[in-house]
Amino acid sequence: MIVPGRETSRRQNIAADVPASLQDADDLLRRYGRWAMNRRRKMRCGSAEGDYDIPSNDDDRNPREQLLLNLDALDCQRALAKVPDLERVVLSILYVPQRIPAEAQLRILRIPPRLSQVRHITGLRMFSNIHRALTAARNGGRIRAT
Repeated sequence: MIVPGRETSRRQNIAADVPASLQDADDLLRRYGRWAMNRRRKMRCGSAEGDYDIPSNDDDRNPREQLLLNLDALDCQRALAKVPDLERVVLSILYVPQRIPAEAQLRILRIPPRLSQVRHITGLRMFSNIHRALTAARNGGRIRAT
């Protein structure tokens, strides 16, 4: 039954189209999200001796995709922590997988799809600038050209 004045079950895009200038930041946050997700998973089996290691299952991962090294992941974490709250919440929801779907998390926080898209692009820009500054500080003040 269709109720007049209500939207049908059409899904709206909650993430913005990422411009070419922010593709590196998008890729970095996507890999950071996978790193953060893998850190939560228990990597050992409950054998009596505790010696059996669970083999890694990366069937769903693109073979060319590389997980972040711990140092790079910490740089991403520090940069993401410095992004203002409104944008950081949206970036965390979009890039770090949780048990609750991203659409539901945004709905709980009462963030409409259009506002989510705006905060996504703004947050990506902030994250990119902060990450470049942190990386430059770690490398002795040299900022890489983009």
